[in-house]
Amino acid sequence: MTYEYDLHESKEAGRAEAKREMVDAMLANGKLSEKDIAAISGIPEEEIAQRKAALSK
Repeated sequence: MTYEYDLHESKEAGRAEAKREMVDAMLANGKLSEKDIAAISGIPEEEIAQRKAALSK
């Protein structure tokens, strides 16, 4: 693997983590529906429902 490939993979992982953190913040706020959060974030509603369940434990 090349340095550029590793850098790209690292950036993608960072973006995915940032999206998950954004979803968690929107869920914690409680003002948006799971459908709205999915539309904003691009993350499937099923994953958002799973994150919501995990946060409520």
